[in-house]
Amino acid sequence: MSRLYGDKEDINSEKVKDFFNKRASKDSEGLYSIVLFQDKENSEQRHEDEKKIFYENIDVSGKNVLEIGCGVGRWAEALHGKCDSYLGLDFSEELLEIAKESYKEFDDCNFQLMSATDIKVDELIIKPPFDVVIFSGFLMYINDDDINIIMDEVNQITADDKKVFAMEPISHMDSRLTLKDFYSEGLESDYSAIYRTESEYVEFFEKLNCNEIRTGNIFEELSDHSETGYMYFVVE
Repeated sequence: MSRLYGDKEDINSEKVKDFFNKRASKDSEGLYSIVLFQDKENSEQRHEDEKKIFYENIDVSGKNVLEIGCGVGRWAEALHGKCDSYLGLDFSEELLEIAKESYKEFDDCNFQLMSATDIKVDELIIKPPFDVVIFSGFLMYINDDDINIIMDEVNQITADDKKVFAMEPISHMDSRLTLKDFYSEGLESDYSAIYRTESEYVEFFEKLNCNEIRTGNIFEELSDHSETGYMYFVVE
């Protein structure tokens, strides 16, 4: 299949998992390039820009931080020594192995294999409640029904005054764009992802019992696609 406009099409989560497991074994220019799909310089710039916006909006001092969909664990680099604890969850065994090896010296950072739609509270390495939750380029690989499950889970395992930081690629059009088993020459692989609109994401985040949602554009100089871009969301 290919590019689907407007309609809410589900993507195959097992194919997404297989895609990222294969990404973990590919030669890349740097650690961040594995999950950010850009060269080393642009991947590192994107990571730094994202950190800057995060710390302009969120104080993690003494906080327990949960990242859902942590990939290679790049947020451990950003949070080490600044928060009380960090736990990264992901369903890709191969990506988690990279994360654990890359940040094994960080005693305040942990990684755990677990599905975002089936968070087993009793098995979490760091016990709830969490004060801060991070989604970074993760929800674009999750179908709508499963995002609703994740929002419910987040409400159950977070403090009442939680803050949520999300960065997601979005559609600049009036409706979403879904890539379903779309062959990407740049990635040399079939690729599936959902580019939702800003309003669609706001609707999901409103389920988090929040008082305010702030949004903004990010990485504008890195985007070369007129139909899509990047946006951050601060939910509190």
